[in-house]
Amino acid sequence: MWTTTRPTAEALDRTDQLADLRARYDLPPGLIHLDGSSGGPLPRTTPDRLRRFVEHHRQSYTGRVCGESEWRGEARLAAASLAPLIGAEAGEITVAETASISLFNTLLAAARLRPGRPILAVGRDWFPADCLLARSAADFIGGRLHLIRSSADLSELPAGQVAVVAVSHTDTQTGGVRDAAAITAEIHRAGALALWELSGSAGALDVDLRGWDVDFAIGSGDRYLGGGSGAPAYCFVAERHRHEAPRTSCTSAGALPSLGDGFAGSLSLAELRSGLSILDGVAPAALAAKAARLVEVFLTRLDDFCADAQIEVVPVREGLQRGAQISLRHDRAQRIAEALYDRDVLVDYAEGDLLKLSFAPSWLRYVDAWEAAEQLHATLHEVG
Repeated sequence: MWTTTRPTAEALDRTDQLADLRARYDLPPGLIHLDGSSGGPLPRTTPDRLRRFVEHHRQSYTGRVCGESEWRGEARLAAASLAPLIGAEAGEITVAETASISLFNTLLAAARLRPGRPILAVGRDWFPADCLLARSAADFIGGRLHLIRSSADLSELPAGQVAVVAVSHTDTQTGGVRDAAAITAEIHRAGALALWELSGSAGALDVDLRGWDVDFAIGSGDRYLGGGSGAPAYCFVAERHRHEAPRTSCTSAGALPSLGDGFAGSLSLAELRSGLSILDGVAPAALAAKAARLVEVFLTRLDDFCADAQIEVVPVREGLQRGAQISLRHDRAQRIAEALYDRDVLVDYAEGDLLKLSFAPSWLRYVDAWEAAEQLHATLHEVG
């Protein structure tokens, strides 16, 4: 375990092989961005990229559908940039409208690949809106939705009845990381297809969809990928399924018409490409290693807090590993989040007594993790 002095954190920054990435984001001096729900800081190239895109569009507009060819070009380039970050080939990725709609469409595609299996299994820690869409997908095929808490629940599902199991790689409450390769193998042994959600993983953890033998995956382009709030989503379909799966927004060369045929969709794709360009050539394993060290610096300093600074680190669930997110529990969580904001530390107030802190390896320094813990300590005394 490292010591918790600021000079130690500064020394880690001096030897950080990813340190140069930070300069490619527009970060106000002193701001520590730990809020995973807002899409992260703006890449410095985004304004110029958007301006060039708009100028090109106005010069080339000839009366056809606005942004159609531009969108398709941006989508192909975004897929090519994203593929190495999630262990996929560019041809296996399609840019889509939202992760939720991608979930609905992918569940339908998976169900049709497993006829006679009426059960769709989805993790209970998916967001409520996603669970509602999953239930709608089950209703659409005349099947049933089963919500599961962990991979241990798989053995309790009716044998030969499950078409697809949809699991989030990171637990949305605790940030714990699931063993995707092992769980995928277990799903396949049951004859079902595996669908993974990567919004809390891509760009911060070591994701290897082909190595895990995953069938489908979805994710949003914000959080660690730099696409900004409202960024388009993406969908992965393993090559072995692309010709047999029904043509949907996740299996065809295009995407949903409401995004693909619109100029606004082209702009959001251009913004996502700016974020992805920062991570070009960076190995997912290197991102994961730095994220783990950032978390360790923060937790080590947290362990040194005085006894009257009462705050709980929410433990990850049994069988999970700690990832790039830490969840903290305090009965005045919202007040703490507001006080930290006043101190230029942005965190995510989730609900009730829960705070979530996301440690992005591309724009955070080790000294940021150390300073965030210091500011939290001061804030805890401030709010009482």
